[in-house]
Amino acid sequence: MRRKIDTYLEKWADRKNSRPLLIRGARRVGKTYALKKLGEEKFRTDGIAYCDFQTNLEQLNYIFSGTTEVDRIVSDLALFLRQDVIEGKTLIALDEIQLCEKALNSLRFFAQSNYRVIATGSQLGIALRDRTLPFPSDVDQVVLRPMDFEEFLWACNEKRMADAIREAFTENKAFLLHEEALALYHKYIVVGGMPLVASEFTKNNDYDQVRTLQAEIDRTYAADIALYAPKESAVHAQAVWESIPMQLARETTRKFKYTDVAKGGRERKYRAPLAWLEAAELVLLNYQTNETQAPLIARGDGAFFKVYLADTGIMFYRLNISPDMYLDKTKRQALSARFRGALAENYVMQTLVANDLNTFYWVPGTTSQSEVEFILQNRHGVLIPVEVKSGDNVNSASLNMYIKKSKCPFAIRISAKNYGFENGILSVPLYAAFCIDEQSMLKVQNPLNL
Repeated sequence: MRRKIDTYLEKWADRKNSRPLLIRGARRVGKTYALKKLGEEKFRTDGIAYCDFQTNLEQLNYIFSGTTEVDRIVSDLALFLRQDVIEGKTLIALDEIQLCEKALNSLRFFAQSNYRVIATGSQLGIALRDRTLPFPSDVDQVVLRPMDFEEFLWACNEKRMADAIREAFTENKAFLLHEEALALYHKYIVVGGMPLVASEFTKNNDYDQVRTLQAEIDRTYAADIALYAPKESAVHAQAVWESIPMQLARETTRKFKYTDVAKGGRERKYRAPLAWLEAAELVLLNYQTNETQAPLIARGDGAFFKVYLADTGIMFYRLNISPDMYLDKTKRQALSARFRGALAENYVMQTLVANDLNTFYWVPGTTSQSEVEFILQNRHGVLIPVEVKSGDNVNSASLNMYIKKSKCPFAIRISAKNYGFENGILSVPLYAAFCIDEQSMLKVQNPLNL
């Protein structure tokens, strides 16, 4: 499957003097696939020297612990792999490098050479906390996240539709295939962006298989928590992980509540386990702000926030609703509005983070029930509120309140409605959330020319 990171990796491969590259991301998001794909397509002549630290940790740890000399490391790798490793030509691929601290540290030595090196790392945010060696300098980094909806469309052989959605966003014109795109969006909510799940779905269109694979990934994450989280907080981290879907789907979702994790829950018990989940890139945090002017800052030094799962498909699986119930329009309307809203909000958060946008959500005061799901700020200090609706009922006093208080140039409403612009609000269909990125945010002075 084509991923957006492929373009980045191809440009890296085409540069003659590229520094070592570290691909970060949660487990199962496709790091290894992207790495091997690059090797096959760009280094087929001189090959890929692939090293898997998960399956060969003892031998690889011995190689990287024995010396800091690049030529000696390469010589030992060539012997271990039984292949030539040619400077400047062979791709040295170090998969799951976080398992070997000295291998991670060796990237700084490779930066002074002509060898082509890419490493991948899961749970690096955790591994780096316990390091005794400094993080290597002169290393480029890129984060790979679950597939967004645009990548899902590519996987479904709908690139023409994806391109047309972007064109409609740019020109702010009604999209011809609106209903078809909405139907695919709802499928994406069920399937999510984990590459293996999406790949199997596009082959077989089998939702039972989708749920089987999602269950396996969910169990893998739960096992990782038990295995890698600090012993004193592993149980608490698992409790936080279990509580997140229902926290988003409850009637009032203005913040994450420790008391929803366990009766009598307190910050001192659950904040560190939550930070572990965030460092493992299993969850995403959106901080509350009361600000209506730039720069945006978190309320209460970050004490108020919402927590989302990194993949909406896993979120759907965890909420335990049959895909048939959600994919049928009539049955979907009979489901709880909170359930539908939680899925849409998680999806938008996942999409904005994938586009490297820094998000907040807005609440005007400690007692107010008003809320705007996302507030974005571009580099010019312009604030853009983003409201999320799972359907086409788009009345909102909260968004109007924020527009009035902030005097922002315009607002975005993501909903089931088609493109449009009215009363200072730009209507963006749910399926087009991937179009909202830093580049579009820099053009907000004239929303009709997005």
